Amino acid sequence: MEPAKLLEGLFDKKKMTIIKHLLDHQEQEFGVRELAKATRVPPATTHRILQTLVKMDLVETRKIKQLKLYKLTQNKATKFLDELLAVKKSAIEEFVEGVKGVPGIQEIMQHGKATKEKVSLLVVGQSVDTAALSRIVGEIKEKYNFTILHMTLSPEQYAQMSSMGLYAGEKTTLFRR
Repeated sequence: MEPAKLLEGLFDKKKMTIIKHLLDHQEQEFGVRELAKATRVPPATTHRILQTLVKMDLVETRKIKQLKLYKLTQNKATKFLDELLAVKKSAIEEFVEGVKGVPGIQEIMQHGKATKEKVSLLVVGQSVDTAALSRIVGEIKEKYNFTILHMTLSPEQYAQMSSMGLYAGEKTTLFRR
């Protein structure tokens, strides 16, 4: 059983839902109602949970007139929670292991940052078996409830699109032959 599922079983599911949502959207600030709507946790319960998380120094507040905004605090405790609840690494690693046997793939790059729910990948190669790739993506989705958005390009297409600035930004090579 993966750590996130184990913790959900051991601890309050509503609290875990809010914590995971804040971890997935670390740069965003939320009002109580906005967070309640996003997590489908009643507003009163969301407010109570947020007060507990503020006392634990996991969430910080910012007040704008009558509005209070909540955001995940960046500290050792939240970093630990993020690592503990992370599913993305094992899902991405399993995808990379699965596609190593697919003929034609020369390189796989992560484009941008992964979230707990999805990642964008560029698959570069010649005559890549896209059916096999889609099957592996489907298996990952079913097993981890994690979405892998992928685009398959030939090396020439990737070079041309990169030179046009279409793939600017953060890229991480996950696999290279």
